[in-house]
Amino acid sequence: MSKRILLITDVGSFWSKRYVENLLLPNGWEVVIFPIWEKTGRFDAYYRENGVTVYNDAHTLPVVRRIPRLRMWARIAMNANKLKRYGPFDAIHNHYLSQRDLALGYRLHRAFPQAKWVCSFWGSDLLRSTGVDLRRMERYLAACDHITVHSALHIKRVREVFGEAASQKTALVYFGQTVYDDIDRVRKLADKAACKEHFGLPADKPVICLGYNASPTHKHLELLKGLKTLPEETLRGWSLVLQMTYGSFDDSYFDTVREAAEALPCRTLVLTEFMDGTETAYLRLAADAFVLAIPTDAFSASLQEYLYAGAKVLQANWLRYPQLEELGISTTPFSELAQVPELLHQTLNNELPADEKEKRAMLKKKYSWDTVSEGWLKLYQS
Repeated sequence: MSKRILLITDVGSFWSKRYVENLLLPNGWEVVIFPIWEKTGRFDAYYRENGVTVYNDAHTLPVVRRIPRLRMWARIAMNANKLKRYGPFDAIHNHYLSQRDLALGYRLHRAFPQAKWVCSFWGSDLLRSTGVDLRRMERYLAACDHITVHSALHIKRVREVFGEAASQKTALVYFGQTVYDDIDRVRKLADKAACKEHFGLPADKPVICLGYNASPTHKHLELLKGLKTLPEETLRGWSLVLQMTYGSFDDSYFDTVREAAEALPCRTLVLTEFMDGTETAYLRLAADAFVLAIPTDAFSASLQEYLYAGAKVLQANWLRYPQLEELGISTTPFSELAQVPELLHQTLNNELPADEKEKRAMLKKKYSWDTVSEGWLKLYQS
């Protein structure tokens, strides 16, 4: 007997697609997606071909369009009424949380009280939302069946913000990673030199990747400014890659970053096109070093991929990863961005110890979809 789930999520996110592709469809779930941002996304063809229903919010609300809060509540009510026609649902799952989208999930949960209601923090929605935004979520999180986070540290944050009752129903469940298999496959086909040449980069120069998306939170400009302090001869021996293929995108910021990168004497490559698993694997395997300097991070897939592929990782010490501590995986910490240039210079001259490679190989065993799927499916049953 089929089960039906409503996902309230970003329809254009590869995380949403991977969740549907690797967890829901293989386990017999019929899927309806309510897009929380754009009405359509880059995976629309995949969803059509696999029988996934993507809801279309066609309400224009001309009468209240000049009153944002009133328009929001009117839209929630109308979308909830229309979504009821797609039910009944066995599960309702909010991904990436806000008051607006939780209010929609709440209305559907009241309409189908037998459905398990799961609310998943993705990271920045918990760590970077304002106090007002978080307080507006509280009543809905009190009513849901389960809350999920991606780090043990975030359970503590849930307790601090929403109280003990919320933390008691909070589960630590990871998104599964798919690029591990792609990295293994590409590794058999191409060595590091070939992976660099795949992107038109010199095979004999170290490749350094700064950040993993287009958001200014990755401190691209500050890191590029810091690199200017290194001797020109050192920089000429490096290749620099900025992956700006997704995330909050601003044309002026992108142009400024590109100009700053191209002003350096090193070889630079700014990536803007969406990268599938194979292209991602080539980039991770091409990298000699990866720098992560964002304010908060919920154990991002990119970090895991660079580690698994063998890159040296320079990580801001305000980012804590109990997952890496558990496996004994080492990174190079820095407390200030100004330390990064010299640390890069030092780190690129060191080889990874053999036991470090063995520890990193454990990432696939712990965080593949085969390993994490059971934890997600249990939420829909209990």
